[in-house]
Amino acid sequence: MPESRTIAGECRVFLAFEVGYAIDLARAAQRFPASAREALPSSRRLPADCDFTQKPLRVVVQRARVAIDAWNTAAEVEATLYDFGAISIAFRVPFGGALAALKPLGAALWNNAVLAAEARAVIESLLATLGDAVQRADLRTAGEDFVVFTVDPASCGDVSVEALGAGALAALLRLEDGELSRESAAEAVAHPLSYSPHDLVLVDWAAAFVVDAEPAATLAVLEFANVQLVELKHLDGELDRGLDQVWSMASDRSLFSRFRLRANLRRLAELELEGAALFDSVTNALKLFGDQHLARVQRAASQRFRIDDWERSIARKLETLGSISGRLEARQSQHRSELLEWIIILLIAFEIVRAIA
Repeated sequence: MPESRTIAGECRVFLAFEVGYAIDLARAAQRFPASAREALPSSRRLPADCDFTQKPLRVVVQRARVAIDAWNTAAEVEATLYDFGAISIAFRVPFGGALAALKPLGAALWNNAVLAAEARAVIESLLATLGDAVQRADLRTAGEDFVVFTVDPASCGDVSVEALGAGALAALLRLEDGELSRESAAEAVAHPLSYSPHDLVLVDWAAAFVVDAEPAATLAVLEFANVQLVELKHLDGELDRGLDQVWSMASDRSLFSRFRLRANLRRLAELELEGAALFDSVTNALKLFGDQHLARVQRAASQRFRIDDWERSIARKLETLGSISGRLEARQSQHRSELLEWIIILLIAFEIVRAIA
């Protein structure tokens, strides 16, 4: 059976968090001078125009191993810092054996609370070291996890879906220990990607399966897609809270509402600008113009994570904020006109009274 074939590799568990408004990577690099390296490693497969607009900073942290059933994480934990205020923590779990035997590992990694707590501990330690290099640091939001099974092609021979076993692959991609329906299994492995006959990439919403002798660039793209998802979710939530406040401003009919209008408009403008800036930073951070394979990997991850839906939701809410802002500004102009009218009336009345006196 294909599921009984022996493979070797390691599992990467990415946990991404929104930690602040922005990170000054130049200042952060001064505090981790020996740990920074390029986000996309140099490779003859990568054209010169494939990279991040602002290279993230990657830091290696030594931590105690974490037990996950019969497996253990490596002592080295990687933290990748992004300029738009996100940090991604990557745990490594070496494995070897039959493909079907990895199902319990995948199931154990589903929303693993121990790894999530360990990732938060790593980030809290990093934030203490980074200090004021992080603007408006805040670690209250929940993280987003994604699992990537990376396999050495030398350990498995034929790397096609049929040779490896669609059922076992689908279970890993869905982090399921049991059997999947035929429809679910077919959907999970429906879009395999390959650069050569000796590599394979399968991406689903919970995990990915990568067979590649040099997987670093693919891992960086998948890690960023997970970071992009957590940032878009964070921004969407911030805009929801902002819209609630805006509706309160718009419906305010209290005695002092006119005096609060200017301050409300200032807060609304700040929310619009910060939201638009973060949206632009996240969506345009990674450029893959010259590499069709990595662009397909990024597109597959975006489709599985429904990135386009999140982007449309955010764009719609930013548009709504702009529309409400325009109406509030019109209301403020109306209030100014009314105030000027009253001033003119009072001045005329004052002149009349003074003339009579």
